[in-house]
This record gives sequence, C-alpha cells and structure tokens, in this order.
Amino acid sequence: MPITDEFNDFLLAVSVATTLRQKANTAATGMLDSERHLLYEAIFLRLYRAYENLLENVFISYLTGEQTIGGVQVNSHVRPVNRDHARALVTSSQPFLDWTSPQIVIKRADTYIIGGDPIRSAIAGSQSHLQQAKKIRNHIAHNSTESAKDFQTIVVHFLLTAPLATISAGEFLALTPTSGPCARREILSFFLEKLESTARAMVA
Repeated sequence: MPITDEFNDFLLAVSVATTLRQKANTAATGMLDSERHLLYEAIFLRLYRAYENLLENVFISYLTGEQTIGGVQVNSHVRPVNRDHARALVTSSQPFLDWTSPQIVIKRADTYIIGGDPIRSAIAGSQSHLQQAKKIRNHIAHNSTESAKDFQTIVVHFLLTAPLATISAGEFLALTPTSGPCARREILSFFLEKLESTARAMVA
C-alpha cells in the first residue's frame, strides 16, 4: 500500500479516536467516570497500535524505494526485491520487530536507511513522548508490577506529585493538570497530538 494510503489510514484512526473522546465527554451519553476511563484506555491503545503499524509499513516502504509524501527519495543500504523480502531482511532471525522502543527504531533506521531519515529525525524529535507513551501502553496491556512502577514515574512526571491513591491509566489519561508539562491540557489529547505529529514527520 502506498505511503499516502497508509498515512490516510492512520489519520482515520486519529479521527475515530478524537470522535470517541468527544462522545465520552458529552453529558447526554450518561457515561460513568469508570466507563469513560475504560474507553480512554481503549482509545489510547487503538491509536498507539495505529502508530506502530504506520511506522512499520512506512519503514518497509522506504526500503523498497518509495518516496515520502513530499516527494523526497529515501535511499536504503539494502535492495529488497519486494515488501516481503524487505520485511524478512529487517526481521532476520527475530520472532517479531519491536517498533515501540525509540532507541531500537533509531538504530534500525541508521542500519538500513542511508542517513537514517526521515525516520531517525521523526523518532529522535519525539523520543521522550514516545517512551512515555510506551510505558502507558504497557501498563494498560499488562497491568503488572513492573509496568505499574514505570507508569507511576509517568504519573509523577505529569502531575508533579504522586496522587494520594493509585489511579488507573484511564483515570490518568482523563486528567487535565493545572501545571507541569501538560498544563491545562487533557493528557489523552496531549498524547494523541504527539503521536500524530510524529507520524506526520516520518512521512513528510
């Protein structure tokens, strides 16, 4: 699928996520806070998955010679015969490819793409937000002791202090802090915007 189509699919996921979020905050829905928090977690996971899919597909497209949406030619160190071959080259002996770690993706871009860009610059420019999003995603998906510790560091980073009671990822995403790095902005909206801006940078 051409990069333009891949990106449009991602933008559709953004649109759906935004619409669901708006509906969840409409009083007429009669949604309980606990229900809204659960929906927020689902919205976050859906868009994070869409971001991962876009990143992988765009990366493979660049290896097979496709230009960016802006018409920039991306040169690769490899010459795969098709997309399946490109994916096989990148995967090598690994059971799956990790697209959630910014450091791994940057190293992969440097390995396979001459100069690493536009993937390298897009990921490096959003590295802190992507690391935070990964920890939130892991806590929603696993809810383990380990993920809870990582998630707590994100909570303190955004709220500047630990809440008196443990909060869920959905509760956290629904908050609008009065100060800190996300002051006067809903945290879910903040991450939706950051994932979209990263996506735009990798296809521009």
